Order: sequence, then C-alpha cells, then structure tokens
Amino acid sequence: MERRLLEAAQKGNVDELNDLIRSNALILEEMALEGAGHTPLHIACVAGHSDFVRELLKLMPKFAGKVNAGGFSPLHMAAARGDVETARELLRVGQSLCFVKGREGRIPLHYAVINGELDVMKLLLSASPKSIEMTTAREETALHLAVKNNRFDAVVVLVEHLKQHNKVQVINWKDKKGDTVLHLAAAAENFEVVEFMLCGHALELGIVEVNALNKSGSTPLDVSCRSDREIREILSRAGAEHGQSRSPSLQIVRVDGDGDDIEVATSYQSVAKPAVENDHPPSPPRKDSNLGQESLGDKRSALLVVAALIASATYQAVLQPPTFLKKFQIHNEKGLVGAYSSFLASTTGRNLALLSFMSSNTFGFLISVQAIISLTHDLPLKLPLVLSTFAMVWTYLSCMVNVPSRSLLDENFSFVGAAFIGTLAIVIPVVLLLIQIKIATYLGMWIEFLSRINILCLMDSLSSKVGQTHPNATGARRQRPVPI
Repeated sequence: MERRLLEAAQKGNVDELNDLIRSNALILEEMALEGAGHTPLHIACVAGHSDFVRELLKLMPKFAGKVNAGGFSPLHMAAARGDVETARELLRVGQSLCFVKGREGRIPLHYAVINGELDVMKLLLSASPKSIEMTTAREETALHLAVKNNRFDAVVVLVEHLKQHNKVQVINWKDKKGDTVLHLAAAAENFEVVEFMLCGHALELGIVEVNALNKSGSTPLDVSCRSDREIREILSRAGAEHGQSRSPSLQIVRVDGDGDDIEVATSYQSVAKPAVENDHPPSPPRKDSNLGQESLGDKRSALLVVAALIASATYQAVLQPPTFLKKFQIHNEKGLVGAYSSFLASTTGRNLALLSFMSSNTFGFLISVQAIISLTHDLPLKLPLVLSTFAMVWTYLSCMVNVPSRSLLDENFSFVGAAFIGTLAIVIPVVLLLIQIKIATYLGMWIEFLSRINILCLMDSLSSKVGQTHPNATGARRQRPVPI
C-alpha cells in the first residue's frame, strides 16, 4: 500500500490518495513514524504536483518538516526547483519551515539562491525576512552562495532586501575562512558584483568594508587577479589597500571550481617570515621594509595636493595676467631677432601671445579641476565639494572676460577682438580636453624617447670614463703575442 501511495504522489493522483486513506486511515501516520524521512510529500514536491501537495498537507501537515536522508525537506526541494506554487502551499503550514536546516546547514533560501530562482527567493524572504541572516555549516550567508554560484541577479535581490530591513551589516559577514562577499567576487573576477558593491549605492551608504582581512591576512585587493585591471581599479578607487602584514610581489590567485576555496600562492610574502627557510635563524624584519611602498590612499592624497597646487597657480595667473606692451624699443632691427621683435610688437603678435597664454593656462586649470573631481568622487559630502568647484570654475571664466582689456595696453582696444580672443581661449582648451588621452599618449612616447637618449648618453659617458681610466687596456690586448 505504501508503494501505491508513493506512485500516487509521483503522478499527482489525488483520487488515488483519498482511496488509500479510506482503505487505511493510519497509513500516513505509519509513514510519518519511519526514520527514513522520505515521504510522499517529498515525491510530490519533486514532481511539482501542487494540488497533491495541498491535499496531502491537509491530511498530514507534519510531513512538511521532514528531512530525508539526502538532507532535503519538501520546501528545500520546491525552492531548488523554483516551484512558487508548491512553496506557497508549504509556507501555509508555518513560516518556521524557512529555518529548517538540511545538508551542510543550508535552509531553503540557500538552495533558491544557488539555483538563481528569484521568484522563490522573494517569496521566502517575504515570509521570513530574518532567514537572510541564516548561515551554513561553513558560515556562508546567502550572499556568499550567490557570488560563489555567479548569481548576480540574486545578489541584487538580497542587497535590496538587506537595505529595506536595515540589515546591511550582513554584507560584510565572513565565512569560515574569513572571506567576505567582496573577497569572493574579487578572486573570481566577478566584475558585475564588484562594480555593484563599490560603484553603486552600497558604498555611498558606507556599507562595504573594502579592506576586510580574511584568516590569511588578505584583503579583497590581495586576492584579486592582477590581470583584471578593471576590478583592481574599482577596488583602488574605493580605497582598497593591501594587507598590512604582506608585501606586494607577483600575484597568483587560484579559486577552486566550486568557489569554496581562495588561495593566494606566493603573491604576497609575509614580511615577518622569510620566503626561504634554511639552517640559519631568520633575521628580524627590517623596520624600513615597507619604505617606498605607498598605499593607494597616500598616492591619491599626493595627486590631490598636486592638482590643487596647479589649480591655484593657474587661477592666480588669470587674476594677474601678464601685460603686453604695444610699443617697446627694438635694439636690433636686422636679421631674425629683429623680425621676431617686430612681430611681437605688432597687434597680431600680441594677440597670439595672449591667446597662447590664456589657452594653455585654461587647459591646465581644467585638467587640474578634472583631477580633483575624479579623486574626490567617492568622498562623503560630495555635493558641496562639486558645487564649490563649479563656483571656482565659473569665477575663473568670468575673470577671463577681462583679461584682454588688462593685458593689451592699447588705446585702440577693440571689444570685438577681445571677445574673439576670449572665445578662442575657451574653445581651444575644451577641444584639447576632449583629446587629452591622445595628447598624454604622445607625450608619454616622447618622454620615453628622451629617457632612452639620456640612457645612451650616460652609457657613452661611462664607457669614455672607463677608457680614460685604463688607456692601455685595449693596446695591451692588441700587442699580446700570438702563441706558436
């Protein structure tokens, strides 16, 4: 008779179920007392027969809490399959089913997350909001499982739920190895999750700990793959740093296929422990071993100071522009020098000189302002800083209007000419700003070329010094007799 009941559950035959109950009213009680735990309700949930599940729960609701030998309750199975109707019928028995732990301490929500079943996830979270705080035997949260199984949509749903219920601290919870969600995403090169966590609204609320240390002493930046520059740039902009007890070197990151293990192999050697062990006692760590290894935060601060100094210098230059005289004494009226002096004394020469000054000064000012905005975009109170920067730019442009009249001491000063110069002085820097990447590339190539020439000159100078120090070295080699 039990076999007939299991077959009815597999087929979803409610009439057969009722016939069996009329034949033996205690058949369900007898199956509930068995230790195996695999009930007709499990079979009906796997088959997806919600009508059979509904009828069976009316007769024997205690089946809903049974866990079979594989570590699955009926709600585990419905959640893993994404069967919303069956899950809803089971939850009518009680919300406590959301906390039934199965294999490795996983609850139904965990299986819904692993398989990316968003509708069932939302149903379980609405039935029991606290279930998102449940962890597995490995101390993994639902977020850990979502990242390990590459379920970005599930990550978004879980983070939104945490925000709505003021449980955002769960984002920084660590698993048994001390890894946060950000550790896992960085190690697995999961760009979507890293960008969502650090470039979205999560960081603005001050939620994500970008420098959390796992049990190996590694931060998310430590475990990130060096080849994925985009992820490392996002982490760096968010203020991520390397672990304090590790010195940077070549990085090799391995993530196991199931996403459960993160290993940083010889990528960041411990400062306190030598890389090679020998018979000699290890020497104590040098206090200056970390000198020259500036943190990213220090580098950003240094860049911010340089950008502010350039902005101040260019701003002061537009407040006190140079004066271009209409007439001055030319001592040499012949040759190239005379022609150049005459050109500078002309109206065209003075206008070009003023245009060159205003354009280059404005370009430098705009570049420095751009750098300031980029370096401070993730700081708190960002809006007041942006407004003050905009006011400074507006003041700069307002002062530029009066620069030609102050610089060109000409009694026949033309307003149209001044307006033309002022317009060009704004248009040219804006155009240069749009192609700044190409300009920087060419400048970098030119600087590299000059550095190579400098190296060649140094090598030539060293070789000449060696020749002067040993003048007979070459001659001695030439005069050495050949053996017979």
